[in-house]
Amino acid sequence: MKGYHKPCFLLITFLLLSCDRGLSPIPQTQLATISGGIHFIGVPKDSVKVLAVVLVQPSPPYASSSIISGLNTTIFPYPLSTISFRDTSYSFNVIPDATYHYIGVAQNFGDLFKDWKVVAFVHDAKDSATTFTLKAGEQRRGVDLVVRFDTLIRQPFIP
Repeated sequence: MKGYHKPCFLLITFLLLSCDRGLSPIPQTQLATISGGIHFIGVPKDSVKVLAVVLVQPSPPYASSSIISGLNTTIFPYPLSTISFRDTSYSFNVIPDATYHYIGVAQNFGDLFKDWKVVAFVHDAKDSATTFTLKAGEQRRGVDLVVRFDTLIRQPFIP
């Protein structure tokens, strides 16, 4: 029996040393960060079941089915409290060199799979959604959102 221990030990050692850590998470220093404040104006006209900042990789327009199916793969939610609607902040750690086409605040007011509307989004002077591509370690701060419950903004969804 003693003769089997040496080959098994060598095989296990070889396997452990040859692992390339392919499933290890990306180190924090190599991620990029997008963060900002959220400011609320007015009170919701509809009931608010879920309120979240959403960072989206694909470009608009969006079908509701693709939003739900993309959660946590190409669409990243940051849930907000729906109790007080007080100004707050958000922060996303993102994979560098990926392009993110949309950052907005989405409100669910009914059926979780179809009753959503955007109540704020980051846009340029021409009212087009701002696109972000960040390098490793880059931090984009001050990407603020103004939630206007008193005015419905342009929606990025297709029926």
